[in-house]
Amino acid sequence: MAEEQPGRELPQRVRGAARTGPPPAAPSSSSVLSEELRQRMRAAVTAERSGAATKQDEALGGEATSPEPVRPVRPRAANAGPIAEDEITEWLGTSTKPPSSVKPPSAVKPPFAAAPQPPVKPPAGPAPADSRRPAARSRRVTRFVAVVLVVGVLAVAGVRYSGRSPAGSPTSAAAARQAAEARATAASWVAQQVSRDVKVSCDPAMCAALRAHGFPSRELFVLRLNSEVPTSSAVVVETPAVLSLFGSSLATAWAPAVLASFGSGPFLVTVRVIDRNGATGYHAKLGADLADRKTAGAALLDDPQISVPPLPSGQLTAGVVDSRLLEILAFVAGHQPISIVQFGNPGPGASADVPLRYVDLAERDRAHHLSSAAYVRSLRTYLSTADVSFRPASMTTVMLPDGQAVLRIEVTAPSLLGVFGTQSGP
Repeated sequence: MAEEQPGRELPQRVRGAARTGPPPAAPSSSSVLSEELRQRMRAAVTAERSGAATKQDEALGGEATSPEPVRPVRPRAANAGPIAEDEITEWLGTSTKPPSSVKPPSAVKPPFAAAPQPPVKPPAGPAPADSRRPAARSRRVTRFVAVVLVVGVLAVAGVRYSGRSPAGSPTSAAAARQAAEARATAASWVAQQVSRDVKVSCDPAMCAALRAHGFPSRELFVLRLNSEVPTSSAVVVETPAVLSLFGSSLATAWAPAVLASFGSGPFLVTVRVIDRNGATGYHAKLGADLADRKTAGAALLDDPQISVPPLPSGQLTAGVVDSRLLEILAFVAGHQPISIVQFGNPGPGASADVPLRYVDLAERDRAHHLSSAAYVRSLRTYLSTADVSFRPASMTTVMLPDGQAVLRIEVTAPSLLGVFGTQSGP
């Protein structure tokens, strides 16, 4: 082996390059490079690396990057021998070896891998018509599917809601309670106010409520699915069940007058006067009776035994007072003086042309020869002897809102028409 020259710096191999064979036994003078050439090679390698780093910086958008320090050259071993020429030329890429032994440029890994280029964005602006059509069609399909889903959900919810048991829902329980309350209130009123000598038509539930309140069963006519209009009755209780049988024709064609009404909306219960001759026949008889009541009322105002304030005086002359009350007043005035306080109708929601069926009399004697208690007893006793056709249904002491005590005299419903002529029922 050749001796190593002191002070001589050995050239280095490119990392990763394999030797093609054992080193030559003795270096030739032509293969030994001068110190100047080695310096030039080093400068070339350094320049090449610096150029690669500069290109990478430009590829990254001009960002300032510090050049990668040159890796230190690994010293050769002392006994490695002189550097072959092919090794040095391999550094410069000018190897004299056959092409088959030289790696292709693509196989040589550059000192710095080029950074991946970002994708190039298309220029801003509307997309071509061909590219917009599939997107628009997709949006329309999506909207359609969403609408179909919403409709399907609503349909399922409606079916589930309609399939619920009405008896189990709180709303149905409240509705049933309201209907029962309206029916009970109407039954109580009919049992107190309607004459026990007239026929009353009602649905099965209403008739049961009337019987429970003491109305005689013999005077009840039960309306069923195949029933016709009950023209043989004097009163019909119109409930939602009865309304479903006859509709609005019952009120417009056969029973136009309302005696009282209870409840509201789907729970409305109406007590009506029904006439066998229909609405036309009823209004004809009502008009004739109104004329008779006007005449009889005006005659009472001329009786010195009767004291009448302005409001009830106008009611007498207008003929709105029940004919039976007019007869009662005339009968009592023949026995002792009386003072009329007011007239009224005990039916809530009654029609305007229904006659007033009660009168309030002052509980004091105008002649001042009887105490109040004795005066009231005298009136009661005398009225109990009156003819049955106009005998009062009730006589009770009532306290008015102003604190005045009155004797309220009532007659039953419905009003009798034609009392002063040929007496007839409604």
